[in-house]
Amino acid sequence: MHEEPASPRVAAVVVTYNRPTELTLVVDALLSQSYPLDVIIVFDNGGPVAAAEILKNCSEAVKVIRSVQNLGGAGGFAGGLHHALKMQVDWIWLMDDDAVPAPDALSALLVALKEMPERTGALCSAVREYGVLALRHRRCFNRWIGIERSVSLGSYNALNVEIDTGSFVGFLVLAQAVRDVGLPNADFFLGYDDTDYSLRLQDAGWRLWLVPGSVIDHLRNKGARLSTSDFGVKHYFNIRNKIVVKQHYAKLSSIAALGGIAYACVLWFLARGLKRPESVRVLVRAVIDGISCRLGPFPGDLA
Repeated sequence: MHEEPASPRVAAVVVTYNRPTELTLVVDALLSQSYPLDVIIVFDNGGPVAAAEILKNCSEAVKVIRSVQNLGGAGGFAGGLHHALKMQVDWIWLMDDDAVPAPDALSALLVALKEMPERTGALCSAVREYGVLALRHRRCFNRWIGIERSVSLGSYNALNVEIDTGSFVGFLVLAQAVRDVGLPNADFFLGYDDTDYSLRLQDAGWRLWLVPGSVIDHLRNKGARLSTSDFGVKHYFNIRNKIVVKQHYAKLSSIAALGGIAYACVLWFLARGLKRPESVRVLVRAVIDGISCRLGPFPGDLA
């Protein structure tokens, strides 16, 4: 069994950019956890309204770090984890600024931890969107050809389920595992940094688990879905980063890359690419940059 202090010290890291209403809800939910957090680190990615101003009346347990520029979600989580490690905590709970945990969400993770085997590196909450389970947040990854599939709905009836990858929406990671594998790769900028990080943890011998009894409500706007929004910046990052990850972790990297390219074409079609001919440039660049493993912010010549 996993050996843990009787009362592990836990920090939360919330990455935010220009979501004042949602951020307030998230921080209030974190402050109301039945198992109290030792510190809540809010990494402000340089939004137009400073998070410190939004949270000025919050508890002293809330620490705000403001970046002078938008580092993207990947840079925000890397920065937040860097600061959390200085706090001498045992575990670090990662989430977006629109992820509202149930009052017992952290407690449920820590209770489950008592039954976990050695080398448990991360525990993930179940994620709900629009009132139903959002299965895509917890996945299995085929190491041969890079195919990803969501953990089945039926698996959520189990106490704990081993997974390959988890999004950073309610991702409780062991501080020692972070010291072991390093910080998330900030160069992903937006998207798939969590998939890459999950697979890095696995490669270092750490195991990841879904704990269905811990629940987080992800307050996503339906218009923010990739398949229903106009093809653009977010699609670029999703396609590029997916291809990079598939190539890197799949043994048959060429086949994995082809799968990523096929996905890109389907996504472009679903996101109304046919109605916006100029989006072809973004699609082609995303594929080329993915195959070339060229990471970083959105290309300036496409902006």
